[in-house]
Amino acid sequence: MQSKNRYQVYNQSCAEGMREHVKDNSIDLIFTDPPYGIDGDGLDVHYHRDESKVVSGYIDVPLSQYAKFSQDWITECARVLRPGGSLYIVSGYSNLHHILNALHATDLEEINHIIAKYSFGVSTKNKFVSSHYHVLFWAKPSKGALKRTFNSNYKYTDQKDSYHDRLSVQDMPRAHNPGQTKNKNQLNEDFIEKFVMYSSNRGDTVLDCFGGGLTTGRTALRWGRNFIGFELNKNAYDAFVPTLDTVEEQPDPIPVSPNAKELAKREKMREGWRKDRAKKKLSAPNDSPADTIKMANPDLIEFDQ
Repeated sequence: MQSKNRYQVYNQSCAEGMREHVKDNSIDLIFTDPPYGIDGDGLDVHYHRDESKVVSGYIDVPLSQYAKFSQDWITECARVLRPGGSLYIVSGYSNLHHILNALHATDLEEINHIIAKYSFGVSTKNKFVSSHYHVLFWAKPSKGALKRTFNSNYKYTDQKDSYHDRLSVQDMPRAHNPGQTKNKNQLNEDFIEKFVMYSSNRGDTVLDCFGGGLTTGRTALRWGRNFIGFELNKNAYDAFVPTLDTVEEQPDPIPVSPNAKELAKREKMREGWRKDRAKKKLSAPNDSPADTIKMANPDLIEFDQ
């Protein structure tokens, strides 16, 4: 199935564009990677990167404007998310406080603060070497039947495998597209896919405030979501919007299951843990759940926080 007519991308600022084009409570998921306010258009000098295939015209935000800039677009995100809708923001650390301040000024709730391990290829002598991004996972409070989507077992059927796939420290692979036109600081689509699949369903609408190379758009369309995006750089807009028409929709991936021998082994261990817990509860009947010390085992304990 072709992706045409399942997306809208606008060549304008996202705050202005959301006010003009996006209704209240209409978006299921936002995944976005805003400019970091650190003169990102010139970072290739420090990283020794070949920029010959990178689209020109990258637009960063002056540091003096970053607080208001963050407040403007994050306020609009809070408006357009449906009750239970999720928001992921990829950020560096330099201006992270401005983004967090803007988030705390909304009615959105923090779900996770994820660290994405990434080697920038720059060494330092007098401090630790920067090797991560932040991924802020926030959501609009649920309301009635409109709950937050989180597909814990989209990738793995067994809790043990799912646990390890959902740790709050994630690896961020590089976006290797040799010979292809790309946007500056473009994210790997496999990395984006994880968040799209966990936090949305087929037929949902995904929004990216800072479209860039439209990696979020292609990922959303590939897995049967609809897409709305904004990109202020006309060069990037012209280069990458046509790529959305080439996306072929894929069927839902089949979750991976452990083989029968491994599953039987896990179930035997879990049954032993369940019996052990039952014995401990009987021996301390007056203890509340909060006072009971449990083993920190991914097969046994889940916290809905």
